[in-house]
Amino acid sequence: MAIRSEEKVQRNENPLQGIVTVKVILMGELKRWAGEREVEIALPGGATIQMLAEKLGVMCGQTFVQNALTKKGAFQPHVAVFIDGVHMGELDSAQTVLRGGKVELMLLPSYEGG
Repeated sequence: MAIRSEEKVQRNENPLQGIVTVKVILMGELKRWAGEREVEIALPGGATIQMLAEKLGVMCGQTFVQNALTKKGAFQPHVAVFIDGVHMGELDSAQTVLRGGKVELMLLPSYEGG
């Protein structure tokens, strides 16, 4: 019985189980392309930024896909992605696992020019 109890605790503490609710805030042109300023998405535990991008593509339509995503379904380099205020480049980029039950993700278009 003790072994089963320990297994149960480990299983319940596994961050890859359950649902992660992601509040996506779209700024600038991204908002126009998606037709929404905010989107809330429920993903399975262990979901990555890449999986989120693919789901956003389905939810936000063809204009969003053409302008914000690559052919492989990842965010274009000109889309800055922040997870709970941290740029995804400081994490594991597109393979960053979304953890914590609730996550806020902000997408900002970044442009160069002068």
